[in-house]
Amino acid sequence: MKTITLNCKVHESFNVSQVGGMFDVEIAKKAERLIQYESPPSLSDDWSIGCIVGPSGSGKSSVARSEYGDGLYTGGEWNDKKAVVDCFGDMPVKEIVSLLTLVGFSSPPSWIKPYPVLSNGEKFRCDLAQALSGVRSQEACCL
Repeated sequence: MKTITLNCKVHESFNVSQVGGMFDVEIAKKAERLIQYESPPSLSDDWSIGCIVGPSGSGKSSVARSEYGDGLYTGGEWNDKKAVVDCFGDMPVKEIVSLLTLVGFSSPPSWIKPYPVLSNGEKFRCDLAQALSGVRSQEACCL
């Protein structure tokens, strides 16, 4: 079992004091949270997909950053002047469409929009498609 300690300075304010009183939350100069977890496989282990699960705010991203650091995929840069379908290098359009559909981004009108105007969910799916394609958008889509 591993443990990560997260610290966050609590900025005192009237509202913070009220919430502390309303919900019996101890207000300190620093909020501390301990996250205990079983170590996921290392990047050198023979595996292709891993999953860190837990409710919102439980520390999934903190665990991933702690374990994988630079090996953690964080999404690429996207050209804000080109359509999403134009940012997969020389991959054939049928493969791009198949990949976007596979990750749940199955809206042709959105495929022709630039990445910055997409919803957060659509951006997530584009980033996932990019990761699965092996193409980093900054390489494929001249910035």
